[in-house]
Amino acid sequence: MIWRFDIHEALASTSDFCRGRAQAGDDQGLVVLAKEQSAARGSRGRSWTTGKGNLAFSFVCRIPENSTFLQALPFLTAVALYEGMTACLPASFSTEKHFTLKWPNDLLLHQCKMAGILIETGYNEAHQWAVIGIGANLKNAPKLPDRRLACFADLATPPDAEECARKIVHSFDRWKKEWEEKGSSVVHQAWLSYAHPIGTRLAVQGRDTYKTGMFSGLDAQGHLLLTLDNGDVIPVVTGDILCE
Repeated sequence: MIWRFDIHEALASTSDFCRGRAQAGDDQGLVVLAKEQSAARGSRGRSWTTGKGNLAFSFVCRIPENSTFLQALPFLTAVALYEGMTACLPASFSTEKHFTLKWPNDLLLHQCKMAGILIETGYNEAHQWAVIGIGANLKNAPKLPDRRLACFADLATPPDAEECARKIVHSFDRWKKEWEEKGSSVVHQAWLSYAHPIGTRLAVQGRDTYKTGMFSGLDAQGHLLLTLDNGDVIPVVTGDILCE
């Protein structure tokens, strides 16, 4: 795919800007990057702060008709994010695994959240589309009272935001082609290779529930499989995943 970068000094939200363009028909290959965002969104309505030097961009992807692409999209994007960030490490850097994916598509650095993904969908007159928003702490991480966040600078000299975005969409292209040729299972396997290992103790925080157990992989739809302490295996469709 030929990616067209539209770079702004500041926007309220790259995803909102992208969504307006997608609704107007610009639904393939558009990348919108802002050096600062004032009204960014995270998952479940949370706010996401984008400071100078951090990464804030969104891109538009056309959804193939009659396919499972939407089910695979969170995992495909997470794999692309992981590989893009890894590609930004200096060539001489340790090959030790520093980044980890947390279900379904958060990127952790040494078990602290460093980047996240928000996927929104819609239609224009011709196609269904998805806007994929990615925010990553490159130079600095916000201070929050209830959780620790990380930034790329904790590990190595942070990359330029546009360079980082280009690496991510390049990897996204590659994995989209893999999905087209081999289906969702190959995407899930790649995601599993970058995620917390099978057997990791996890907690799942729902709106009114809290369950603990061992991570046991993904089912065919990409739901997290959690083995409870009584031996039952349950699929997790939604919820906050916490490493115990």
